Amino acid sequence: MIDYTKCLEAGCIGGVGAIPGTLAAQGFDVVKIRQQLTGDSLHRAIIGIYNGGGGNGRCGSSRAVHPSLFNFFAGSIPAVKQKMVTRTPMFLVSAASVQMFETRLGFDPTSAAFVGSAVSGYATGFLASPWEWQKVLVSQRVASSATGKGLVGLFHQVNVHHGLAGGLSCLCRRFHAAGIRNAIFDSTFFGTKHIIEEWAKSSHEMTHNHSGSGRNAVLCTLASLGSGFAYGIAAICAVTVDYAFDVSVKRTYAVSPERKLPSLGVFRHVIHITTKEGLKIFRGLPIKAVAFAISYAITGLLSPHVSY
Repeated sequence: MIDYTKCLEAGCIGGVGAIPGTLAAQGFDVVKIRQQLTGDSLHRAIIGIYNGGGGNGRCGSSRAVHPSLFNFFAGSIPAVKQKMVTRTPMFLVSAASVQMFETRLGFDPTSAAFVGSAVSGYATGFLASPWEWQKVLVSQRVASSATGKGLVGLFHQVNVHHGLAGGLSCLCRRFHAAGIRNAIFDSTFFGTKHIIEEWAKSSHEMTHNHSGSGRNAVLCTLASLGSGFAYGIAAICAVTVDYAFDVSVKRTYAVSPERKLPSLGVFRHVIHITTKEGLKIFRGLPIKAVAFAISYAITGLLSPHVSY
């Protein structure tokens, strides 16, 4: 039996926590996307964003942009929209999917968390793709007539330049890639979070049943950090596992709607860029890990105070 109240509560946690979490981490996210698209070092990416430059040709618009710290928060509004659209159903559908795999299909709780979240992750990633595409176009100042014109303008440009059939293929390829990426992320995040939360519970019980020691004191301290700790660590693990796929997705989003996508599929594109660029594609991993740890830790800290 699925506990719908629990699912709705999980959705509220994801949606409400997404707002402060996304805004707090937006500057890091803009830097991370810049590194993914251009391969810039951290220092060069920060300077380039501050100056409003467009990088090495993958991004950049014709509009004049003045040096400003506000450049790090370009795309904040579509970013918040994307995260709310993603995380509300991400948490809600994941909770429902995990319960279904556990109660209906007989999975143990840990396996249900990994498998159920992969299924729900694909669906939510696919559906939230338009807002993520818009966020990348705006935050990286991609030269396109659709930039800053909303989803209607974005889809109009796709239809104008590729026709109905070509446009649908163009959209589905981008959105399918995002779905695969989110399936990997959600599976890793919710599965790891479940493991950490179970460990925290057992550690808390152990510190109460045994005499105090240095090791027990450390375990007790980590366990007492609660949901914020579990969410933050799980986010870092998920970011690391799905990072190459995220680079692939961001690069397809950085291709303006007027241009055709490369013919490679999701996995072939990941293999191609990894083989061609090696460890260089992971330049943005540390900054993304920080961004997601902050964003999800804030969501975790808010979770005990959010109820449906």
